[in-house]
Amino acid sequence: MTEPATKDSFRVVHYRGKQFTIPVFSTEEPIVFTPDAALNTVAIDKGSPVIQMLNTDWDLRNFKTPRRPVSLGILPLDEQVLMAASLGAPRTLDLPIKFPGSNIMRIPRALAQAAPSCRRAANFALAANPQGYFNAYCYLTFDQGIVQPGMLQREAPCHVDGFQGARWKPKKRNNFSFTVSNVVPTAYYIQPFDFDELDEAVHNFFWEMNRQVALTNSEFAWQPEEYELTLMDCYSVHRGMPVPGNIPLFRTFERISFEERIFDRLGNAHNPLFDYDWEMVPRDIEELNLVAFDPTCDPSLRVFPHQDADGKPLPKGQKTQPKLK
Repeated sequence: MTEPATKDSFRVVHYRGKQFTIPVFSTEEPIVFTPDAALNTVAIDKGSPVIQMLNTDWDLRNFKTPRRPVSLGILPLDEQVLMAASLGAPRTLDLPIKFPGSNIMRIPRALAQAAPSCRRAANFALAANPQGYFNAYCYLTFDQGIVQPGMLQREAPCHVDGFQGARWKPKKRNNFSFTVSNVVPTAYYIQPFDFDELDEAVHNFFWEMNRQVALTNSEFAWQPEEYELTLMDCYSVHRGMPVPGNIPLFRTFERISFEERIFDRLGNAHNPLFDYDWEMVPRDIEELNLVAFDPTCDPSLRVFPHQDADGKPLPKGQKTQPKLK
């Protein structure tokens, strides 16, 4: 069910025991810009597997090639200060800020903190992959708040963004995404992943990513620096990390994703700066009834984060973290 928008400019969606608070954005004073490839100052490493996969189609075999995200460098100090400021920006999931057939980006004023990173990412994308940029949607995710020690702001298990499972026939162009966080950067696993024996209609590939990372004892884990803007592709296995130590941290996370497909999952945000009316539908990996390739591996590697090791629901706010070492 969906509750109507309130004076606080958000609405709440419930399904399958989950709750999403969806911001309702104003059209006043938007941030609108057209990126310029000439303004990109980052060298494009054509030897990087991530760069080589831009504007190509999904292929599971590409997981066999280890890939480290491409760094666009550390954000300037003024952008760091803006990004990390507590200005009341709403948690936003996959808000479309660019549509195919246009280079223009449109960002609601409430997400002004994300605009500098979006501009940097767009300038690089246009320089490195002009065709892929022009033909793609761009989606913005913005998540900000206090995270307690030992807890996660976002999902813990290994995964990739833009996975194309059995329902995508034929396969689409590869997703590529830019991410940045002010503290506790995302962990990436720069190792090969072999899925030759898996069936995408049967097996949960994210659980298998957990298992293969655990087999290496997380030897190939890598994290960017704080405020480092990086580019990954849909074969870059990664996971959110818990806050270390014993002091809560205020964390800001941004993801800027370029994707050929419509992200119509119920819970994603709507951008009133564009004229579109997508039917938003409930969609979760749980509904696919996928199983672990190795049912004998550690239980923490083959459950959803909202479940305990026996697959039972956890209390709200708690998450199971995979034992990767």
